[in-house]
Order: sequence, then C-alpha cells, then structure tokens
Amino acid sequence: MTEENRQQVENGLATAMGLNDLEGQMTQDIIINNATNNLLSLNFIPLANTYKSNGFAKLAVDLPVSDCFRDGGFELDSATLSSDELKELQETIEEKDVEIIKQCLRWGRLYGGGVILCNTNQKPDTPFNPETIYKKPVEFLACDRWQCYPLATSLYLAEQFLLQDNMMGEKGNNVIFDASRVKTFSGEVQPYYIRNQLQGWGASIFESIIPQLNQYIKANSVILELLDEAKIDILKIFDMASLLGSAEGERLVKRRAELFALQKSYKNMGVMDSQDDYIQKTMSFAGLNEMLEKIFLLICSSLRIPYSKVFGRGASGFSSGEDDLENYNAMIMSELRVPVQPIIKWIANIRCYQLFGRKVDDLTINWKPLRVMTEKEKQEIDSGKISSYMQLLQARVMTPKQVAEKLNQEEIIAFSEKELNEIDDSFESIDDELMKQEDITVNNSLWQKALGKLKWN
Repeated sequence: MTEENRQQVENGLATAMGLNDLEGQMTQDIIINNATNNLLSLNFIPLANTYKSNGFAKLAVDLPVSDCFRDGGFELDSATLSSDELKELQETIEEKDVEIIKQCLRWGRLYGGGVILCNTNQKPDTPFNPETIYKKPVEFLACDRWQCYPLATSLYLAEQFLLQDNMMGEKGNNVIFDASRVKTFSGEVQPYYIRNQLQGWGASIFESIIPQLNQYIKANSVILELLDEAKIDILKIFDMASLLGSAEGERLVKRRAELFALQKSYKNMGVMDSQDDYIQKTMSFAGLNEMLEKIFLLICSSLRIPYSKVFGRGASGFSSGEDDLENYNAMIMSELRVPVQPIIKWIANIRCYQLFGRKVDDLTINWKPLRVMTEKEKQEIDSGKISSYMQLLQARVMTPKQVAEKLNQEEIIAFSEKELNEIDDSFESIDDELMKQEDITVNNSLWQKALGKLKWN
C-alpha cells in the first residue's frame, strides 16, 4: 500500500471515495436549514406571555440579575466624599434605585432592551439640567424597549424617546423624554444585519436557545400524554366485525363496552361472554429520564447557568460544582456587571447633585464577590488582611490611622468616628516593642482586635 493510499484510508471512507465536497455541502445545508430569519425578539407579546406563564423562562431571566446584586451587589467609593456622605448616597441608591436597575436588566434580557428614565420637576422633553435638582424630588422609572422607544430610525441617533402608558399619572398619555434623561441597556449583541432589524437594540436571551426550549416543552407534553395513556384496556368482543355492519350493532358494541367499564373496579368483577376476551396493556417509560437529563443539560449550557441553579440539583460524580459556579460568575461579570456600570454611575451622579448639590467625578464601583464564603474562609481572609496591614504598619508604610480606616472600610473591625479621630496619624506613636512580638498569630482573635484598636500613646 502506497503512502497516499494509506493516508486516504486513515482519513476515512468519505476521503477515499472523494466525498469531502459533498460532506461539506451537507453540513452547510444543515446549518442553513436550522437557521431561521424570524426574530423572536420582535414578537414581544409571546415573550411577555412566556415570562408570565413559564416558570423556567422567568428563572432564566431573573436569576442572573438577582445574583448580580446579591447582598447589595456593590459599594460606592470616592475620595472627595466623606464617610457620612458616602453612607447617605449608598443608602439612597439601595433604597430607591437598585430595584429599578434590576428591572431594567430583566427587560434587557427578556426583550433585548431595557430603559431607565430620570423624572424630575423639570419638563421631560427638555435637556436635563442637574444644577437645579438640589434637594428636589428625583425619581427613576424602569421600562422595556416596547414601552419606551426612540423617536428615530436607530437607537444611536435618538434625541428623544417616547414613553407610552399611564406611568406619568394621566391615563393614556404619551410623554416625550429628552435623550439626556434616558439610559438604555441592550441585550445580547448581534451582527450588523440583525442589529439593523432590531433598530440598534440587542436580542432576547431566548433567541439562541429556541431549539433547546422547544425540546424541553415538547418533552414535557409527550410525558403528560404518555401518563394519560400509560394503561390501556382492550376488550375483545366476539364477532365484532359482523356487529359493526349495522347501526344497531354499533350501538350495542358501544353499550357493551360502557357496561364493562362501569363494572370494572378493584372491588367488582367484570362479566363477559365466554368467547370474549379482555387484556390490559401498560407502557414502559425506560429511557425517558436519560432523555430529559440530556435536554436539561443542553438548556443549561445554552443559558450558561449551572444545572444546580436551574433545576435545584447538585453536581454528581467527581465534580464539586465549583467549576460550574466559576463559569457562571464569569458570565454575570462580563454580561451584567460590566455593562451596567455606566448606568449605576449615571444614577449615582444624579443622586449626588440631588443630595450634595455637586457632581462627584471620582466615584468608583466596588462589586461584592459573587462567591459565597463560609465563616471559616471569611475569618482566614480577614486575618490575612490584618496581617498584611500590620506588616505595612511595622515597616512604617502606613500610619495607625490609615490602617484603622482601611480595616473600617473593609468591615473587618468597626471603628466609630470618635475612635478614628483619637488615633494618632503619625509613626511616633508606634510601640516598636509591641510590633516585634513574634508570638502573635493570625488566629489570635483577629490579632487581639487589631492590637487594641491601634490606640497607642
């Protein structure tokens, strides 16, 4: 056998027969036939009804958004705001605005677009002037792309948005909002051809899982039908073919079957002719469980949500589920937390104008970790942070007051304003002998409550 023939055999039968081109054409035909031009994202009424009626669809939309803002979601920080101002700003946003942001993200995932409107005492169709809202009422409204849409051919060209509904108090009113009062969140990014059909908006998350969702719905329907037909009673009536030759015979056959069905019970006996027969057939459900498991896995892989999150069952085999959760957390970070940051900063700056009468340019967002730690893990991390701060203090890189502020900021040890003011902000107050004690370990009650809360004379 020549080297060329050996290579053909090793490459498979299709190569040996010269069918590579045909195989490629078949693959292309399969892809084309399974790709539809219809956009589910444009059919907002079926999407709304599915979200309302289907618990799985609602979970797929809401769960990542809820996890994104778990335990408050984020903390704001700024060097130009005092701790009291930061606290007031954080509490205001958590109380009034976080749920609005979550609603916007939900509609962005469901419909491909969510909108947040800023409603003030100014006329909504005029450009927003933040200088006039100090100590004035400010309200944010969340709606979807079908309730509030741009008055332009594309989202990017819009200078005004039209809100239709009775949200502004007058039933049936349409209200025009200037674009400076509007912030949008788009769903899954699409290629230019599809994005053009969506008028610049993103696509619904269900756009890419339609085949898997169809399999899930059909499988449930088939199972219900099988349960209805799981037990079939068959009554064999002697000379039935001759009886059905007349209308009276057909009536007698129906009557006979009805009488037998009425007699048949666990405490009654059935009576039939000696030449009649009766059998009962039951269906087998073998393989249904494996089929459903495969469909569930396909759905979870399409949504990039772990199996345990969607269906409430933990990982099996050698997997602990940690890898699945890490991938899920990465998805939340890239698809929700990063895109929503401009919206949070926009809202936070408007609140700064309302609460403090000025803009804060150095606002930063610190997201809380998505991974839920045990008390033991949290204790070890806190002890490690204290150890690092103490080393910086001993090396005279940080002053006692700076260390105290960091510990207070990271909620490791609580310091009151009075306690912080009493701590000397210089290196002269450091007791070198105390810092050189090598028998103090990280397990010693968080370094003896940070060495007496750093109050050294």
